[in-house]
Amino acid sequence: MAKIRQILMLSTITCVMAAGIQQASANTGKADASGKGAATPGTITEMDYFTANQDTTITKLFKTFEQKNHGVKISRVYVAGQAYLQKVLQEATAGSLPNLLMLDNPMLPDIASTGILVPLNTLGTLNLKPYFKGSLSEGKYKGKLYALPVGNNTIALYYNKKLFKKYKISSPPKTWAQLLVDAKKLTHGSVYGFGFSAGSGSGNVSWQSEPFLWSNGGHLRTPNSASDKQTLTFFKQLVDAHAMPQSVVNWTQQDVQNEFEQGRVAMMINGPWITAQLNQTKGLDYGVAEIPVRVPKQKIVPPLGGEVFAITKSTPANEERAFKLLQWLLNNQNTVQQLDTGFGYVPAYSSAVNAVVKKDGYLKVFAAEVHTARARTTYLGAKYPQISAIWGSAVQSVITGQASISAAATAAQQQIHSALS
Repeated sequence: MAKIRQILMLSTITCVMAAGIQQASANTGKADASGKGAATPGTITEMDYFTANQDTTITKLFKTFEQKNHGVKISRVYVAGQAYLQKVLQEATAGSLPNLLMLDNPMLPDIASTGILVPLNTLGTLNLKPYFKGSLSEGKYKGKLYALPVGNNTIALYYNKKLFKKYKISSPPKTWAQLLVDAKKLTHGSVYGFGFSAGSGSGNVSWQSEPFLWSNGGHLRTPNSASDKQTLTFFKQLVDAHAMPQSVVNWTQQDVQNEFEQGRVAMMINGPWITAQLNQTKGLDYGVAEIPVRVPKQKIVPPLGGEVFAITKSTPANEERAFKLLQWLLNNQNTVQQLDTGFGYVPAYSSAVNAVVKKDGYLKVFAAEVHTARARTTYLGAKYPQISAIWGSAVQSVITGQASISAAATAAQQQIHSALS
């Protein structure tokens, strides 16, 4: 458990810093590839952080699996998102991890490196042909597949159509310059033209700033580069123009959604999982567009989000039951469609994409972005959480004016150099 304790210490350090496919070959295993055979009676323990529509959807599907597999019960444990990684590591140290473990995809390399996950090819066969290569890579560590993707998500630009019409803006911005101009026009009184969640923690400042950084050719590991500094400069321009409040450094994705719903932010960055809630907001008329790039002809490179499900080492019977559930839930077009429709995700399972996107027109933009999206651990692997937290702190210090662009970039570069040494 030395490796787990090391990761637990690293996780704590990271939180502090944030605050200041190739196809697998067929294998003979315990379960058949179709997933049609009934699981042996017993209890499957599972842990996740799903809430709202996602909670409702996963609960319903788990009940369906129980009905299809006599004598099988799924004991589900919910842990709040911000505390989730700490909980996983604590349970790993105690030897009490659930049989089926949900992970935000950047967590996978760290957790797999401890040796507590089971390579899926040792448990049975899976049909991996329908998965998008980038999506499947999220579940891999050192060439072995340890997890399957729940679905794909990324982030895009949401805009208030009524405010656009009021201030005679005909279409959403496509470049940073246009975004800045439009954000200025839309800023009046207590209404800001633009906002994003620049708060600390996973799923906030680094996740939401990465599309701007990566589309401009920047990298998390090189904050002192020209491309990275241009990204920091743009965020400063938005604040200096009073088109974005400094308080975004305290906002989560839920906070920025609330501001948008209340009409206090005219444009925001957010994900597809919120469309169902926005559609229920009385009087809100909104659109979704790709995130603007710095100059025309650049391609948007957003982060590839979404969770994966892995199976932890346990008894053969526990592993077999968990694998049966994994097959049925994520390696089956029908259940993937139900799951991702309820989650508001673009399926990682290619044959399910059209059916899901057809039900939610807003998903078309996210589906298009997924094709150029980047898995967050692509270049940094297990170092991603630590390095992204350093970058996030640099963004925050520039937005609040606590550091100049040059000072923030230089300090971040020094910290990253030490972290990668």
